[in-house]
Amino acid sequence: MPRHQPGNSLRAARELYLEATNDPSARPLVVASWQRSIGYQVKSGSLDAPYLDNPNLDSPLARAALPILDRLHEQLADDPVSTMITDRNGVVLSRKVSNEGLTTHLNRVRLAPGHVFAERYVGTNGIGTALASGRPVIIAGREHYAEELREFHCAAVPILHPTRRTLLGAFNLTTIRQGSDGMLMAFSRSVAAQIEGEIAAITSRRERALFQDYMEACSSARPGPVLALNRDVVMMNEQLSAAVTGPDHYALLDHAREIADHPRLEGTRSIALPSGRVAELRVSRCRREDSDAGAVFRVRLIGRSRAAPAVSAAPVRSTLGLVGSTPHWLRAVADSETAFVTGTWLHLLGEVGVGKRTLVEALHRAHGAGRRLEMPQAPLSDSPAVTERWLHDIGELLVVPSNVLLLSDVHLLGDQLRQRLTDLLVRLDGSATGQLVMTSQPSMVGADDDLDQLCGASVEVPALRHRYGDTERLARFFLRKYRPSGESRFSPDALTMLQRCPWPENVRQLESVIRGLARRPSGRMIHVEDLPPECRVSSNKVLTAIEALERDAILRGLMDRDSNVQRTAQDLGISRATMYRKMRRYGIVPSSLT
Repeated sequence: MPRHQPGNSLRAARELYLEATNDPSARPLVVASWQRSIGYQVKSGSLDAPYLDNPNLDSPLARAALPILDRLHEQLADDPVSTMITDRNGVVLSRKVSNEGLTTHLNRVRLAPGHVFAERYVGTNGIGTALASGRPVIIAGREHYAEELREFHCAAVPILHPTRRTLLGAFNLTTIRQGSDGMLMAFSRSVAAQIEGEIAAITSRRERALFQDYMEACSSARPGPVLALNRDVVMMNEQLSAAVTGPDHYALLDHAREIADHPRLEGTRSIALPSGRVAELRVSRCRREDSDAGAVFRVRLIGRSRAAPAVSAAPVRSTLGLVGSTPHWLRAVADSETAFVTGTWLHLLGEVGVGKRTLVEALHRAHGAGRRLEMPQAPLSDSPAVTERWLHDIGELLVVPSNVLLLSDVHLLGDQLRQRLTDLLVRLDGSATGQLVMTSQPSMVGADDDLDQLCGASVEVPALRHRYGDTERLARFFLRKYRPSGESRFSPDALTMLQRCPWPENVRQLESVIRGLARRPSGRMIHVEDLPPECRVSSNKVLTAIEALERDAILRGLMDRDSNVQRTAQDLGISRATMYRKMRRYGIVPSSLT
């Protein structure tokens, strides 16, 4: 690379790059990196390495690499060498250095845990260039793009997943001592190979544990269809692959992955498949190697396949007047109706906004003649007097035969109050003539939940993203509700976007969106550009009000800036690293906004 000192401007960096391209000794890999750095508009005269709070040290990469770095630190005691591990985004996860002088140099340029050394922020450097090129690299002295880094010699090697060969991060060795590039690279390659080997061992132990549980399930006396999965592996026996195909196959995997992601969910779960069949899943966790290695599902298929109903413009209603025709929804309604009519205590499980209360109110309208629906709110205070009064009221209401008592969101009750409520209901067993209905979120209810076991029926109301086809029916229904004139309708692209949205707050959120659209003046046709920003995300995380405002500000900024992340971050007054972190958190994909 050129030997003269560049200025602080981007123009000086361009001049330096042009000079480098004519230098026969310039390495093509470094020249390409400088070209990318200029394209990112990185300033060579100042260093801007963003900082991320709480880098993820619980990843397979970190768990494998940190013990190896600890051992190297002991072996390299007082040598002016630093070893680091970064994730695939260039975030420094860990740094080991025992030489006080080198520590000072590294801290001055913020080459420390939490800081991001991707090329788009600091230009050509060992970490960023290894990650961008996917190749082991040495970046020495003036080959660094930023002036402040030119005292360092860095050897970095990408770390790949042992089986998928996807990029996980990089190992980086940094020194200020002139030495043999060949020796630095050989050492770095050796350490990276050790880390990849340890990742393979951890992955192998984890997957062997899951495979062992899977084989035990398959070799039982009556195995039936069996499925085992974690975030990396899916295994199913021939009986399951032959019995579940097409849309049923994808629906089953979708549900199973969601269950596997919640370590507390065990026992038996029932899901309706698009064909009309019901899959009963008996879930067992694979907990070995001191971690959750995944879940094994013993599957029982109930019913026969039938053609899925065609989606029509008119909403399809149950006999209770509720919109929806997907098998999972209709089964939940039918099971709830059976329990309600027979007076059985009922526990309705479902995510926020799926319509649990709406379902209870519909059941009461249809079958509650002569009965009173009571919905006491949980106590807002933990004071003994308030909780005692609430429990007393519950007891009084349940001994009246004509009462239907709805307790909403019992999973939010504190442990002590839940136990006292359980004790009260146990004492009332036999004398309670009223009907009890409780609602909870499924992820908060374990297989041994005492309150759940007190109910004669437990029904899970499906999330909207699992009600294949009902999003369109519900959207049309709510549009007619809030624009009864019937003059407006959705364009095909708008309906497609509504169906793709994960709707973390389910039907409640969809109704809110349609109500907002109906209140705004618009033409007869509702197009994609009329939909609010929240319809353009891929995350099903429920947000607080503040988080939703932040998400919408980012979405609107990106749409105003034609998905330009850097300019949007500048408009919002945040760093690019913060912008990318928030986009990941909210499930925002810039390419989907244009």
